[in-house]
Amino acid sequence: QFLAVLPPAMQHWVRECEPETSCQAVALAEGFLEGQAEAEKRGLKPFYDQESLKMLKRKADNPLFGGFTKKKCNFKTEWLTKFSIETVMPHVSGRTNVQLKEIFEYREAEDVVVCKICLKAEVDGNWSTGKRWGEWKVDYLKRHVNHKCHLDAITELQNQNRGSLRNLVQKTPDDQKPRTECVTPDQSNLETQKPKTECVTQDRSNLEGVKILIDNVLLAIKLNISMLSVQEIHDHVAKYAKIPSTWRSKNYAFEFIDCINSVLKREIFDAIRESPFHTLIIDESANISVSKMLIIYIKFRRASEDNHKTVFAGIVKVAACNSVAIVDSIRKFYNENNLDMNRMVMFTSDGAAVMLGEHNGVAAILRESIPHLLEQHCVVHREDLGIDDAWKTIPFIKKVETLIRIVYTLFSRSNVQKTELEEIASAVGRDVVSFRPLNEVRWISKHFAISALVKNYDVLIEYLKEQVEEDNDPAHKYCLEKLSKPEYRVALFILCDVFGDFAELCNILQRSSLTTLEAFQFTRAKIGKIRSQYLRGTVHFSETVQDLISSCNSTVNIDAILHFIRQICDHMDKRFPENELQDWCVFDKDCLSCPSNLDDFSFGHQELSRLANRYCDLFQKDEQSYGEELHKEYSDFKLIVAEKIKTGAMKTFQDILTFTRQQEQFSGLNLLLDVCGTFQASSADCERGFSLMNAFRTEIRSWLDTDHLESLMRIKLHMSTGNNINLDSVYNFWETGKGREKIN
Repeated sequence: QFLAVLPPAMQHWVRECEPETSCQAVALAEGFLEGQAEAEKRGLKPFYDQESLKMLKRKADNPLFGGFTKKKCNFKTEWLTKFSIETVMPHVSGRTNVQLKEIFEYREAEDVVVCKICLKAEVDGNWSTGKRWGEWKVDYLKRHVNHKCHLDAITELQNQNRGSLRNLVQKTPDDQKPRTECVTPDQSNLETQKPKTECVTQDRSNLEGVKILIDNVLLAIKLNISMLSVQEIHDHVAKYAKIPSTWRSKNYAFEFIDCINSVLKREIFDAIRESPFHTLIIDESANISVSKMLIIYIKFRRASEDNHKTVFAGIVKVAACNSVAIVDSIRKFYNENNLDMNRMVMFTSDGAAVMLGEHNGVAAILRESIPHLLEQHCVVHREDLGIDDAWKTIPFIKKVETLIRIVYTLFSRSNVQKTELEEIASAVGRDVVSFRPLNEVRWISKHFAISALVKNYDVLIEYLKEQVEEDNDPAHKYCLEKLSKPEYRVALFILCDVFGDFAELCNILQRSSLTTLEAFQFTRAKIGKIRSQYLRGTVHFSETVQDLISSCNSTVNIDAILHFIRQICDHMDKRFPENELQDWCVFDKDCLSCPSNLDDFSFGHQELSRLANRYCDLFQKDEQSYGEELHKEYSDFKLIVAEKIKTGAMKTFQDILTFTRQQEQFSGLNLLLDVCGTFQASSADCERGFSLMNAFRTEIRSWLDTDHLESLMRIKLHMSTGNNINLDSVYNFWETGKGREKIN
């Protein structure tokens, strides 16, 4: 039915190629149109001549052709003399009718066909070195004559014949040197020695050329350019370097992506398999095509390294947004990549009930088969939720929120008002910062919104005064009234300082590979700092706020702001309780440096016994003997570490990890510390992964399938962390992994 609606010439073309499926027929029809367009662009005759159509008719009349049954068709040398084609030749002006033997040569010993024009022009590709095909058709030869690489070869030879200046410029000094010939001697019989054969060292040139093509694909990924446009990069680079023309198409670009991804994926998962423990970090979200996706990161330590790292592991589609479907997807992912789920020591995700529900969440289901598994609610989500809880409880803060939203709305919807504000700022020598919405960016958006309002405060008041005088607009009038009150100005400047502290904490908590122990220390320290600055006796405002308060003619009431700060600290205390570390407090730097704990010989014994009970099966140790080993090692460990902390030799948890790994006497504690170092505090990496996913999968690229999207993300994330991609490894994988013949 599809063939019946095609024009006769196209129909004959598609039938000649003998497609087996409708998809192949469609692809051939598209190739026909592309070939026509290329021929017309170059002013050439379409590549189906009368002789070809006669041949097609003869074959169509053949009863053997009727069922589209494929049959073997070896190359026939008589084709070269029997068929002719109208084309352009390098030594003849205009189009001429020539026999195929003038263009092609069949080498029977090697069973390959060589295009003599492409060979003479030194065009990279199989037609120069020898094209081999299992089922030859004469139409393949005619199709090559109108291919871009063949037409470029003709142009190159014509330029050489004319002594073109452009040809001389494009030639490198090495290209202009006379070609050396080497003789393959036959020492046994010099008289019957074969003719001289030209030594063309294409192995190295092709290897370097393909590596350039692979590097171009990496550049396109780095710049987030569609693979459909990568051929333009190839053509541009070809002006300055010799690269193979055969592998410049978009199809090979996709193939290179698969090879790069396979090399990176193999390296990553080999390292994860060798690692003794790992943490699974996942998040579930809908991408731009509204399909449910599960993004997976894994934190682990390479066997040969001291530091833990968090890497992108993959993305998978989930059948439904429930815990059972997500667990099934996780188990399938582990099985496909040959990973041991029993080595998973922590499950980190956001606080959604489907993930961390007490009874039916993903973590709870996983714990049924992994008894030692711990769950972690992302610390960045917890900080944001603590601030939101306090934000909703104070009436004055709700008024401040209304003011910020109105100001943002005024300037986000009108470029005219934004331009007028900038003109006023320029007149007084000030810079204008763009106003930001309260909920534009998750986690630290409130700080951005308040900070922008504070920086534009004076200019904004001048602008509002002018607007009120001109049209007495209610919105401008409301904003001017609020911003002119001292309590609002002081409150906004205090909020800017407070949210600046929490934004700084938020950035710390988003660090990749941050352990739960470190996150707890940073958070408790920040809460303590806020309380000591604002809530304990004397309030210590910044110099800017102090100058602002002293400049006010009347007393400014700051009780509402201090109450809000107290509410934030209280909510943060609830979400980061002091007993959160539980048994892992024995490795907390503050606990190890506390004098009372050092004087108590039994400090840490109960906690270590519980840890021995939890992990003895994972470590393949006897619980009782392992507990005794831990007690003995910890008695010396805590005193040594406390002394190093006191002298400044140890400042971070990573210092403790590195020190313990180097001491054989603490081998039992080293296992626990390795597990603790594997814990991941936040799922911020997943959020960044979804942002990158949506950057790739835009509305015009929503056709990207999951596997290709995963490949792009893995490559982009690998390069963004400063890691290099070994082009030699990718080339070797491309050459051997695809079953491709060695290039020569």
